[in-house]
Amino acid sequence: MLDGSRESERIETIDEMLDLFVVIQEMGRRLADESHGDDYAKVRELNELLHRARTKLNLIKDEAGKLS
Repeated sequence: MLDGSRESERIETIDEMLDLFVVIQEMGRRLADESHGDDYAKVRELNELLHRARTKLNLIKDEAGKLS
């Protein structure tokens, strides 16, 4: 188990990453709107990966909250 200071830093880092993912996902949505054909399929796949990564990060945050 991490000490309180390190755990709070860890949660702060997770929160900062989540904030970045919000911005990155919005950019991904804009890119999808601007893409057509084969490029659209690739952008859609990228956006699905970003969504999964953000979901996983939220799970990590939830687990960290249970430990503190």
